[in-house]
Amino acid sequence: MSGLGYQEKWTLRYAVVGLLFLALAGIEGILMRLQLVQPGILDNLERVISVIRPGSPEKTAAEQFYGMLTAHPIVGIYGFVYLSLMGVFYFLVPFLLKKDIRFKKLVPFNFFLQVFSVLLCWSAGFFTYFNSLYTLYWPLPVSFDRVPALGATIFSIGLVLIELNILIFAFNLFATVLSRPNPSRGYSYGRFLLEAFGIGKLIRFIRKDKSKPDPNYEELPVFIVAIGRGSVDTVINAIILLLAGIMVLIFSIPFLVTGLKLNTSIIDPLVYKNVFWWGLDMVADGNVLMYTAGTWYLLIPLLLNRKLYGESIVRTVILADLLVSMFVWSHHLLADQSQPVFLRVFSGQFVTWGEFITMGLTIFAVLMTVWQARPVKFTPPLKFVMGSIFGFVLGGAAGLIQANYGLNVILHNTQWVIGTHAHTLLLAGLTTLIFAVIYALVPILTKVDLPNSRMVNFHLWSWMAGSLGMSYVMGFAGIEGMLRRTLYYNGEYSVYMIIALISACLMAVSFLVFLINLIQKLRFINILRLFKPEISRNMNKPLYEAES
Repeated sequence: MSGLGYQEKWTLRYAVVGLLFLALAGIEGILMRLQLVQPGILDNLERVISVIRPGSPEKTAAEQFYGMLTAHPIVGIYGFVYLSLMGVFYFLVPFLLKKDIRFKKLVPFNFFLQVFSVLLCWSAGFFTYFNSLYTLYWPLPVSFDRVPALGATIFSIGLVLIELNILIFAFNLFATVLSRPNPSRGYSYGRFLLEAFGIGKLIRFIRKDKSKPDPNYEELPVFIVAIGRGSVDTVINAIILLLAGIMVLIFSIPFLVTGLKLNTSIIDPLVYKNVFWWGLDMVADGNVLMYTAGTWYLLIPLLLNRKLYGESIVRTVILADLLVSMFVWSHHLLADQSQPVFLRVFSGQFVTWGEFITMGLTIFAVLMTVWQARPVKFTPPLKFVMGSIFGFVLGGAAGLIQANYGLNVILHNTQWVIGTHAHTLLLAGLTTLIFAVIYALVPILTKVDLPNSRMVNFHLWSWMAGSLGMSYVMGFAGIEGMLRRTLYYNGEYSVYMIIALISACLMAVSFLVFLINLIQKLRFINILRLFKPEISRNMNKPLYEAES
C-alpha cells in the first residue's frame, strides 16, 4: 500500500467521522423506534442522563422522544451527509481540475467546526430536550413555556455555526474552481453566477456572440458543473437557516439572561414559513438532486471506463435542476390552508413535477451509459450506485404522489411523508450512494482493494431491505392515519412499528458488517493513525506502510 498525501488524509478523516455520526443517528433512530413500539420503554435512559447532570428535573417519555426527534436529522444530515460530502468534494474537485484547494487551511477548519457544531445541536436535543420537532417554525421554537430557553440557545448557536461553516466550505470550493495559476487574475464570481443560471449563455445567444464564456461550462467536467450549480443552492440554504438561527437567538438570549419575553407576533408566521421553506428546500429538493446527479455522472463513467451518455444535454439538465429548485418550496405548504392557492397549485404541484422530469432524464442518461457498456462487471461501488438509483426512484415516486393538491391534505402530516418519501430518499437513495463513493474512493486513496465478497453483498441487500422495509412500513402506517411527530400510547400502530423496528435493526447489522469489512481491509491501527497530530516535517510521511 502506498502513502497518503495531505488531502487524502483529510478526506478519509471526514469519511470516518461522518460514519460515526451515521452510527449515532442510527442509535437515535432505533431508540425512537423502541419508543414508538412501547412508549416509556426508555425511562431508564432518563435515569442515566440524570446521573450525568444531577439535580435536573425528571423528563417525560414524550420530552425524551421529541428532543431526540429534533437532534436526529441534524446528526444525520449535517453530521453524516455533509461531513462526508465535504471530504469527498475536497478531494474530487481539485483532483478533477488538476489544481490544489485554494485555501488549504480551511480544510481542517471546516472539519473541526462542523463536528463541534453538530455535537452542540445534538446536546441541545439529547440533554436539554429542546424539541422544535426538527424545524425552526415560527414562533414554535421560542414558545418558552413549551421548549427550554437554554436548549433553544444552544441549538441555535450550533445551527448558526453549522451554516457559517457551510458558507466557508462553499466559498473554498468556488475559489478553487475559479482560481487560476496567478491568484490575482482569478475568474469573476459574478460571471460564474451568470453562467451557473444560464444567463450568460442567453445573453450571448441574443447578441449572436459565439465567444466562449469565462469560465466555460462546456469545458469543465460535468461533475464540477453539477457541484458548482448545486453549491449555489447550498449557499442560499445556509444563509436562510443562518438567519433563522439568529432570529431564535434574538428571542431566546434575553429570556434566558433576564427573563424578558419579546413579542413574537412582530414576525408574520406565514411569511416566515415561506421564506424558511424556500431556503430549506434548496437542500431538500435542490442541491441533493444536483450533488446526487453529479456523483452519478462521475462514478458510472469512471467505473465503466466509458463516456457519459448525452453529456452535452446533461449540462442543460443540471441547469434545469437549478432553476426548478428555486420555485418548488410551496409543496411543503400544500396542506397549509393559509397558504395562497396559486402558490400551492403552481409551486407546490406543477413546478414540483419538473423535478421528476429532470431526475428522470438524469437516470436515463446514467442507465444508458451502463447499457452501452455491456457486458458490465458489477463491482461493489457500481452495485451500490445502482441501489441508490433504485432508492431515488422509489422515494421520488412517493414524492410525486404527495405533490398533489388533494392527496397532500391527507398524507402531509402522516408517517407517509417522513417514511415512504423522506427516509426512502435519505437511506435507500442518498446513504447508499455515499457507501458507493466510499467503496470507489478507498482503493484510489489507500491502494487497498475492496473486492466483491459476501460481506459486501450482505451489506448491500440487508441495507436496502432494512431501509425500504422501515420506510414503507412507516408509510403504510401513515395511510392508516398514523401522524408523524406523534407518540401513541395505546398500541394503535404497534404492528407497523414492530416491523419498522426489526427493519431498523437489520440496517444496524448491515452497517456493522460494512464497518467490520473496512476495518479488516484497512486495519484498525491505520485508521487510528489517520487522527495522529501532524508535524510539519512529517507531513509527507506515508500513512500506510508497504506490506511484505
